[in-house]
Amino acid sequence: MTAPAGDLTLRHRREFRLPALDSARFRNDLLVVALAGWVFGLIVWWNGTAGRLLPGDDLSAYLRAGHDLVLGAPVYVGQIGQAAAFSYAPPWAVAFAVLAWLPGPLLQLLMTAIDLLALRYIVGGWRLMGLAFFYPVTVGVIISGNIEILIAASLVLAARGRSAPLVVMAFAKLSPVLGLRRSSWRSLVVVAAAGFLVTLPWLHLWPEWIAYLLRQPSAVPGLNILGPWYLRLPFALGLLALRRPWASALAAVVAMPSMWRGTLVVLLAPIRLWLDASTHRRAARRLGGWVVMAKASTPLSPVPA
Repeated sequence: MTAPAGDLTLRHRREFRLPALDSARFRNDLLVVALAGWVFGLIVWWNGTAGRLLPGDDLSAYLRAGHDLVLGAPVYVGQIGQAAAFSYAPPWAVAFAVLAWLPGPLLQLLMTAIDLLALRYIVGGWRLMGLAFFYPVTVGVIISGNIEILIAASLVLAARGRSAPLVVMAFAKLSPVLGLRRSSWRSLVVVAAAGFLVTLPWLHLWPEWIAYLLRQPSAVPGLNILGPWYLRLPFALGLLALRRPWASALAAVVAMPSMWRGTLVVLLAPIRLWLDASTHRRAARRLGGWVVMAKASTPLSPVPA
């Protein structure tokens, strides 16, 4: 006897229902996808490096600035977006002047290790990192030695109460300061003062850095994929008005002075913080449900006669 059409429809819906996000089936499927991402990421890395650990383009630019500072040559030369251009604040130039004494391959290895540890912190596990590698520019950022992943990790750290690393990143990209909580003013003052102190022997770098930024064109090809910064800034300020950790992190990304494909890697931070907030909301709802059920199951005390 043929089942009614309605029963077949209901059975079909039950069969192909998507698993819950916190179910074992979803976690297992996610693990398989993440492992595939690792394989894809390793292929991208090998294709970009041929297995060699040489300083990437961005790390080479940082080391060029450090070498020039040691030699007394101009640090802030060229245009942002050009090879070997360096646009970070003077404390970063001093730091790379120290690091420039180390072998380049060793620095690239250290930078790669730090990036991987930062990425693991953001996503919450080694296996889940594979999900980030499906965006191949994530691997490209690691190969180039850029600090985008470190900025993302610092945004998550700041939202969780550790603000000092984000202040350091603000010396590089400026807009990360938008990710600081209002209660982080002490970290901002202390780290900013320390950054100024390390540059005392090279105070001339500060006016040179400011002049370098001011003479840059408002739009650099390839570095403004979502428009110039002054058009994105109002949207960033609107996100700050939401007063949510994920919104502040997203504001820091939206307001980046230069936005290229690698900048989109920093979006991992607001995504992580949004997922954290969603998890907390679900836990609160469940806890509220348990409290209600507990109250309902508690027998009423007898009323004294």
